[in-house]
Parts: sequence; structure tokens; C-alpha cells
Amino acid sequence: MSQSQQENSSRDKRWSLQGMTALVTGGTKGLGYAVVGELAALGAIVHTCGRSQEQLRENLREWKAKGFKVTGSVCDLSSNADREKLMEEVSSFFDGKLDILINNAGGNIHKGTLDYTTEDFVSIMNTNLGSAFHLSQLAHPLLKASGAGRIVFMSSIASVVSINPQYPIYSATKGAMNQLTRNLACEWAKDNIRVNAVAPWAVRTPLTEHFLDDEKILKDVVNRTPMKRLGEPGDVSSVVAFLCFPAPGFLTGQERYVKMSQQENSSRDKRWSLQGTTALVTGGTKGLGYAIVGELAALGAIVHTCGRSQDQLDENLREWKAKGFKVTGSVCDLSSDAEREKLMEEVSSLFDGKLDILINNAGGNIHKGTLDYTTEDFVSIMNINLGSAFHLSQLAHPLLKASGAGRIVFMSSITSVVSINPQYPIYSATKGAMNQLTRNLACEWAKDNIRVNAVAPWSIRTPLTEHFLDDEKFRTEVFNRTPMKRLGEPGDVSSVVAFLCLPAPGFLTGQVICVDGGMSVNGFSMG
Repeated sequence: MSQSQQENSSRDKRWSLQGMTALVTGGTKGLGYAVVGELAALGAIVHTCGRSQEQLRENLREWKAKGFKVTGSVCDLSSNADREKLMEEVSSFFDGKLDILINNAGGNIHKGTLDYTTEDFVSIMNTNLGSAFHLSQLAHPLLKASGAGRIVFMSSIASVVSINPQYPIYSATKGAMNQLTRNLACEWAKDNIRVNAVAPWAVRTPLTEHFLDDEKILKDVVNRTPMKRLGEPGDVSSVVAFLCFPAPGFLTGQERYVKMSQQENSSRDKRWSLQGTTALVTGGTKGLGYAIVGELAALGAIVHTCGRSQDQLDENLREWKAKGFKVTGSVCDLSSDAEREKLMEEVSSLFDGKLDILINNAGGNIHKGTLDYTTEDFVSIMNINLGSAFHLSQLAHPLLKASGAGRIVFMSSITSVVSINPQYPIYSATKGAMNQLTRNLACEWAKDNIRVNAVAPWSIRTPLTEHFLDDEKFRTEVFNRTPMKRLGEPGDVSSVVAFLCLPAPGFLTGQVICVDGGMSVNGFSMG
């Protein structure tokens, strides 16, 4: 097998669930039903559960007709005994191993805060949080035995903002679930179990019809949502599926706020492909930028990149051409307004006035203590990290809008979330500003069908970080602070960037995703 074929095979495995085992609770309707279908279509062998035998049988017939490998059982997840019985069945089905647990089942009792009884409180807490916690406990040995377990909790936007006076206990359970996600991510990283949560907003399912049939509620939801539409089940199930892939192997402790017919196959393939899309990746000749160019191109994108060194660019272009990637490049100093404008003119010419994807990756730092920085240092770092990204986004806006479905991804940093180095004050400030710029542009440009997100990596093994990571003391501190006890690899980051560029997560915008092995949610361990 040639090196190119080996790389393709490795990449295919990173973006596949083929042969993996999964338990999806509450999978007979709503988002759970969509998640079962998404995982099964990507190759997973799925077991699900629900309360209605009739509904379960109907779904199993549908999934079988589509060629999906899905089994199911009736289960009342409010019962400890039923949960234990369910996990015994799963252990038996999958020979004592489980790759994926999706804690999706939940419910609510709609009342005003003053009308809830103690029984209501206990019931909602047990169904939404108690069952998810207990199932995670029961699944732990199976997930650990798999060698690379994943848990995804189905949280809610109600865990982040207040959305309904009849959601006080429900919202509390989901807020608790978010913190449980962070705790388990840190505690179980040693067992190679990744734990994340997805927090959807208003998604169109049979369970939400009674709300969304109310014209006033529907209008309020649409007005409150920058994208001016409801979410679809596939917007959420795609995010859940991505969190289960091997590709985002350094992503844990995060909560994110989402035989078939030929037509269905074609539709799903397009949702998970960048075939024919156009992309500009700044700073793509080395480090994370280089990995991102390769990831996007391997998924079918036509990529233009830039760097400061003609020799480095020429060498990279030869490598990408040998792999069959469609990549062009130009030399550019992104600290210059004029060169940024020239770059975007080239991109517009190359791609006929349209651009699907902009990756604002280029950046830099000057390593000094806070008191040693000059005004010139401040201006320089602000310009290259934030000013260039902002200006390029402005210049790219008409091209992204013309594409009909533009995507911007900013390369932020874990230093935008926590302090990690006394020589990073201005750099960190630029990345914090970038995170807020991400949120602002996501809201402002949603009307133009442009999604905007950011990725914030921790220590990633690249040629640019070698001088830090060769220091044994520094490397030991990184390992000790990171629950997953390893450095990130470029592919851990490039896969998340690529996912944000796919059509699949069409309702995901304004988010900052920390790719950090759980570092940003890891406080102090007393154990």
C-alpha cells in the first residue's frame, strides 16, 4: 500500500463509526431517533430503548429496511432496576464492551415555579439527571473495556440561558448535566473515555410540535435566533455523531450549544463532504494551518493558502499535489493591509467571486513579560492576530455571502479561556477578543447565511511548539494539567475545524470549541 493510500485509509477510519457499538437512550422518537439513524448510517451497531413496545417495533422495522444494524428494548429509565437490566442486555449484546453511550432520554413537567411539588422535583431530577448519571456509572466498565469510550449527554440551551418560566427544574438538571460532563471528562480521561454534551435550542421534532404550532411562540423563537429558523434533528445528530468519531480525540469536557434509499444516501454523503467547496486557509504552510489545509483538501475542498516563505510554500504545494489535493498558494505578509487586499483579490479571481470557507489561522506572539512590552509590540501583536483576521473577514464577506452558505473559523487559543504563561498577556487578549468577535459576527452575519465559530487549542505537537515541548519540566506540567495526559496532535484540531466547515452542523454558530484534552475544565483534584 502506498503512503497516500495509507493516509487515506487512516483518514477514513478517523471519520467513521464502522463496527463501533453504541447505546442511545430514548431513541424511538425526537432527537434520539435522529441520533440512532445518524450513528447507524455512519456504520455503528446501535442498541436503543424506549417506553413503548409498539413504537419500538415500528422503528426497528424502519431501521432494518434501511440496512441499519439496530436492536432495541423496552425500558423505563426512571427505574434503577430497569437501568441495570438495560446495561446487562447491552453488555451481553456487545460482549462486555461499549464504544459509545448517548444519554438522550429526558422529560419535563410544565408548571410555574411555585406550583411544583417535591414529587415533581424528584421525578424530573431522576429522569433527566439521575438516570444519565446511573447509566454512566453502569456503562463505565464497558466503555473502559472498549479502549476508547465516548459519552455524549443531551443537554439543552435551557442550561445556559433562561427560556421559559415553566423550565426551572428542567433547566437545573441540564445545568447539572453540563457540570457532570466536565467532572467525568476529567475523572475518566485516565480510562480513555471522552465525555461531552450537546445543548440544542428549538429543534423541530414531534415532541416540540405543540409549542411550535403556537404562532406567537414560533415567531418569538425565530426572532430570538440569528439564523432566523428552527433547528432540524440532523443539525443536532450530526454534532453528536462527530463527538463520537475517533477524529476529535482531544475534545472532551465541552458542551456545544446542536439499506437506505439512494436519495437519503446522497443527502447524507453531501452533509459529510466538502467536495467542490472553496476555502482560504491563512498561514497554511506550517503547524496547524498545514494540517487544516490537508484535512479540508482530503474531504474534497479546493483550497488556497498563504505563507511568508516562497520556498516553504513551493515545497508544500509539491507535497499536496503528490497526494492529489487541489491546493494553490501565494506569498503574503498578513500584517499588511495592502497584502491582505491583494490576497482576497486573488482568491476572488481563483474562485469566481465566491468563497465557501475562510479559516483565519495565521498569528504570532512576542515573548516578553508584561512590563517589558512596548507600544510597538502591542500594536504588532494586535494587528497580526486580531486586526488581520477582522480585516480578512470584512474582505471575504461578499464572497462568503455569494456562496450561499459561508463558514468562518477563527483559530483562537486556550489562552483565551485560562491563563497559562506570563509571556502571553497581549496574545491572550487578542484571542479573547477573537472569541467575542466570533459571537458578534455569528449573530450579525447569520442573515447572510454565514456561520462563524472558533477553535481554541491547548498544547499541540507541531514544529512551532517543539522548543517549548523539548523542555522536560514544561512538558511534565502540560501532562499533569491535562486530564487526557497527552499532548494534542494537529489532526485533533484540524478535524474539529473541518467539521465546522461541513454542511452537517448547519445550526452551529457563534461557538468557541476548546480542543484541550479537558484542560480548560480541570480545576483542582483532591483525589
